[in-house]
Amino acid sequence: MQPSEPIRESVPADVRARVMPAVLDELARWGLERFSIEALAERHRIDAAMVYRYWEDRRQLIVDAVLSDLESESAGTDTGSLRGDLEALARNVTNRINTEVGRTILRALVMDTRGGHDEATRVRFWMVHFAAVRAIVDRARERGELREGVDTLAAVQIVLAPLNIRALYSDVPVDDGYCAAIVDMAWHALARR
Repeated sequence: MQPSEPIRESVPADVRARVMPAVLDELARWGLERFSIEALAERHRIDAAMVYRYWEDRRQLIVDAVLSDLESESAGTDTGSLRGDLEALARNVTNRINTEVGRTILRALVMDTRGGHDEATRVRFWMVHFAAVRAIVDRARERGELREGVDTLAAVQIVLAPLNIRALYSDVPVDDGYCAAIVDMAWHALARR
């Protein structure tokens, strides 16, 4: 937060519980570029002034909703082993992208020259992904499980890219077999022998 920015009130749990699902629904329905707080308020019978009270603009609201949705992605990924952590992460990512909302958000956040005004939103989304995998890589490094010279960004891409590409180019759910194959490939690429 910049010193000149006003301090905003913390969002009450009941407001968050009502607004966040509505945001995800609107993103699934309209995508990132066509998302509107006013349309959300009308369709979901939520007071727009109340939304603006807690979220300054659509970008802040979208980022909050998407990041809240991603919190489950890193849940349970500290299993004590690199392979276990990768399996947990891949399952969590797959569970999210196999939903209509998850797949729509993923597709909406792909770079598009027409949507340059939402680049900051996209960057924040991918930084959360990066942080989840970085934590796995850092723990594996601390445990001595990681081979020398592993680039953290490459590790993120090894795990997330195949799952996301499958979801971007197909409406077929990502299955457990594919998920396991990606984990095995990532583990072989990252693990110390």
